[in-house]
Amino acid sequence: MAMDPRVTEALREVGVPFRENEPFSRHTSMGVGGPAAVMAFPRSADELRSALTVRRDLGKGTPHRILGGGSNLVVVDEGLDELVINTAQMNHVELRDDGTVMAEAGANVIRTVVRCCRAGRRGLESAVGIPGSIGGAAVMNAGAYGFSISDVLTEIVVYDAEGAPAEPPEGWSFHYRGSSIPEGSAVAKMTVALRPDDPHVLEGEIRELQHQRTRSQPVGRNAGCVFKNPAGGHAGKLLDELGLKGTRRGGALVSPRHANFVVNDQGARARDVLDLLDLMRETAAREAGVELELEVKVWGPRA
Repeated sequence: MAMDPRVTEALREVGVPFRENEPFSRHTSMGVGGPAAVMAFPRSADELRSALTVRRDLGKGTPHRILGGGSNLVVVDEGLDELVINTAQMNHVELRDDGTVMAEAGANVIRTVVRCCRAGRRGLESAVGIPGSIGGAAVMNAGAYGFSISDVLTEIVVYDAEGAPAEPPEGWSFHYRGSSIPEGSAVAKMTVALRPDDPHVLEGEIRELQHQRTRSQPVGRNAGCVFKNPAGGHAGKLLDELGLKGTRRGGALVSPRHANFVVNDQGARARDVLDLLDLMRETAAREAGVELELEVKVWGPRA
């Protein structure tokens, strides 16, 4: 894959590290996906803006995407002839005296939650089992056990596709597993407001939540729940009742432990995963009259 050489020249000029033909399989929890033509690794909010500005200055013919922790993502085997901005190196977390916590976009959600609990800060503990990055969790409004990130969010810094600070007049809106932050924009950091509590109590709670997840969710490489819960129901229960546990396409397997998880069981390719998702969705529509909506993101060439 080859992009306009001006992209790498410009990144070199502004001092943003990058790699060419970098496999997505190294940067996604499912472990599938072909190469990104150029993958940039900004280490700060300033470098994130620089990477976005590079794309702006080269014109709209330079497609780009923002990659967080890659925990809910399937990228096609062909890869993408695009500039991919990977926020993994932006991982600073600051616990402030006023009870707020600032975390950069690339900070790991689970490590951030554990650190807050050990410091006696309550409010994020329900997120202890959520993989991926803070930025991705904010865009997806990730959550668990009735909790969503937006419940504690007080401030979020977002840059638009051209590197300018962005916020609509009415502020960003958040809903079940989503937000109004558009694709192509990048979260730089967010601040949450937490309450003081006993660190021993909080550590006990997160241990119990981790045990619950371990009991109910599969081990192995996966992208979390693949479908959103339909209105008034649970996708996993529905798929289980349809007998889909253990169904395989190539190296991809519907988890025998939880039917809303697809596991990279035997060196799966993206095509195996996508074929299996199609089968699951078609079976639910045909047998139960339920149209399941993907929770995982699928990245392929743009139309």
